Amino acid sequence: MSSPCTVQGKSAWPELLGQNVDKAVSIIQKENPNLHAVVLNISQNVPETVDCTRVLVFINDNSQVSLVPIVR
Repeated sequence: MSSPCTVQGKSAWPELLGQNVDKAVSIIQKENPNLHAVVLNISQNVPETVDCTRVLVFINDNSQVSLVPIVR
């Protein structure tokens, strides 16, 4: 999944795969404070609307990041 958005600063966090969700959200907000993280379960669908200030963070049942968080 690629981002349809162009943002200033970081827009993807592949290094957060497998990390705890709270730690991941904290890192995202620290590295790009203009964005907000939205946490979704891996079984949920990607929201249809695009929001270039939103980072989607998909987690598994153990609250670990399961997909690369990206702006979308």
